[in-house]
Amino acid sequence: MRKNVNAKVFCTQEQDRLNFYLMADTQEIYLFSTNYHSQPIYQEYANGRPMEYLFRKSRKCRQQNIRSRVIRMLAYVEKEYSLELFRKTRSQNKFKS
Repeated sequence: MRKNVNAKVFCTQEQDRLNFYLMADTQEIYLFSTNYHSQPIYQEYANGRPMEYLFRKSRKCRQQNIRSRVIRMLAYVEKEYSLELFRKTRSQNKFKS
């Protein structure tokens, strides 16, 4: 397994949809799309955000919903692509080897 410490989450805008992606090393992985358009959320993720940013607290409901959805999809992608995205996964794999 590779260590992907420099993974970033970013989004692109298509008409009335926001598409979220994970950029890990040189690999770009599609996460999900959302129907509504929120300019502040697009501006926040357009240039990419590091993984640590997702775990910060926010009072904005839409941002909390997007972050929780991104984290759920990252957990799925981590298993599906055999990536080490979260610290817990990296520390568990140290003890296995």
